[in-house]
Amino acid sequence: MPYYTGEHGKRLFYEEKGNGNVLVFIHPPGMGRKVFREQHKLSHKYRVILPDLSGNGDSETVTKAPDISFYAREIIDLMDYLDVKDAVMVGYSCGGMIAQEVSLTFPDRVKALILAGGFPKVATGGLRFEFLSGMEWVKKSPETLAKLLSHSHFSDVEIKRELNEHMAKSDPDAWYEFYNRAFHFDCSRRLANLQIPLLVMYGSKEFWINPHSKYYRKCPDATLVLIEKAYHQIPATNWEMFNGTIDRFLEERCLV
Repeated sequence: MPYYTGEHGKRLFYEEKGNGNVLVFIHPPGMGRKVFREQHKLSHKYRVILPDLSGNGDSETVTKAPDISFYAREIIDLMDYLDVKDAVMVGYSCGGMIAQEVSLTFPDRVKALILAGGFPKVATGGLRFEFLSGMEWVKKSPETLAKLLSHSHFSDVEIKRELNEHMAKSDPDAWYEFYNRAFHFDCSRRLANLQIPLLVMYGSKEFWINPHSKYYRKCPDATLVLIEKAYHQIPATNWEMFNGTIDRFLEERCLV
């Protein structure tokens, strides 16, 4: 398993597969790169990079209080280490906040932005409840939260066990603060500055997140896709549709 040593002297792990245009997948709090198990299949056509952010999964903790900007800089550092000039950012759920921050702060390093269940800020009661519940679970029992999330994403027993064990490695303090800083993050007023192609996908049943789609309508080149009969966990539960939509989008934008 490859890793690099960041400027703070900590080991940061990632997976890398395939060749071609680069896709960087950014995970939600605590989950680590293994939530993107089904996106390995895209490596037949693309160079797929899946990092564990510091304090998550196999990566060591750099700080107990990471914020969205900190993790965005970490993504750029990884790209520099791998000599990647630019890439397509793919963010899932809260990981999408980091993908947006990378795209807005380092626009010359991002070819396109893809969000699964994306939001620029926590703007609905349902999503606020989800964040606050997650933060409370991390305080009380991160092991229980890991089990709940692994079960909600995969049905195969071995895959659930693998994800659960991977999440159990995450630093609870960094996990909590990732939630906390994201809860207060807001890039909605900056979205009009997003000049790159944008793809936002939602499950039709994720009613507590879907209303955030209105924020992306101000983006100059935005494509919104609704996956019918799906909930929030589309990279795992609806991966064929998710992967296929990514591939078609990139083909249409000549980014294959």
